[in-house]
Amino acid sequence: MDTDRTTVHPARGRLVEDTLEELSWHAPAGLLRSIRRWSSGRLSLIHLQVLMLLADGGPTPMSTVADALDASQASTTGIIDRMEERGLVARERGAPDRRVVNVTLTETGRQLLVGLATERRERLATLLETLSDDDLAALLRGSRALRLARERFVTGCAEHEHHGRQDTST
Repeated sequence: MDTDRTTVHPARGRLVEDTLEELSWHAPAGLLRSIRRWSSGRLSLIHLQVLMLLADGGPTPMSTVADALDASQASTTGIIDRMEERGLVARERGAPDRRVVNVTLTETGRQLLVGLATERRERLATLLETLSDDDLAALLRGSRALRLARERFVTGCAEHEHHGRQDTST
């Protein structure tokens, strides 16, 4: 029996709302305290965003970093200056066009991200150890379902975008 997803039954709607509430719950103060302990000083969320951008995309032009941060070029320059002083990033001139300044992740920045990921994993492991086998199995099943739904959604969005471009070119 295939149910129409546009028609939400009250019980399902309540289940979705309760799940959203659980997934949305977080403790930002604890996260910020954890992040700020790293790198012999304060690590802001914007610094973390830059580190993750560079870890994911490799050397990135300053203009692209500014766009990703939704910040001005001047503000981004100041952010990168502070991160460079702490050894988290480096600036490199572009090979074909020396006017282009790329921001790269240093080994110190990479190790910082590894340390954060390790600490996060250890904390999650500690939490998971407190769950019963049944709750742990249910959490795993739900997490896998959510990951698959996200992958289908992303794939569907990418296909829609691809088809949209094809449709406009005809």
